[in-house]
Amino acid sequence: MRKYRHSDRATAKTVIRCDLPPHEALSFASLEQYEVHYQQFHVNRCLECKKNFPTDHFLSLHISENHDPLVATRRDRGDKTFACFVEGCDKVCLTRQKRNMHLVDKHCFPRDYDFFIINDGIDHRSSLLRSQGG
Repeated sequence: MRKYRHSDRATAKTVIRCDLPPHEALSFASLEQYEVHYQQFHVNRCLECKKNFPTDHFLSLHISENHDPLVATRRDRGDKTFACFVEGCDKVCLTRQKRNMHLVDKHCFPRDYDFFIINDGIDHRSSLLRSQGG
C-alpha cells in the first residue's frame, strides 16, 4: 500500500495520491476523500476476480459462493451453501432465493436490495438497491 502526501508549492495545498490498482494514479485534496476512496476500491478485495465488497463477511461469502470448488461440490450434492448476509446469523439456505427471502423476512432487508452484490461486488455502485431499470 503506497499512500503518500506531497505539497504542491504552486497552490500550497497538500495532495494525497493513490497509485494502487485497479485504476490509474489519483489525487485527493483531503485525507477524508482519500479514505472514502480507499474503503471503496481497496478494502475487502477478491484476489481472484478483483471485485470489492463492503465488508470482510461479504468478501468471505463471495469467495465461498464463487471461487471455492469444495462449496460448489457440496452445492451440487444438494447441501445448503448460501449463508446469511447478516454476521452472527447461522442460517444457511439451499438456494439464493430462499436466502433472499430469509433476509427480507427475518432481517428486514428491502425487497429491492441487490442481492447479487455477493457475485458483483460494489465497484461502480452508488447504491445497494437494484436500479429502477432492472
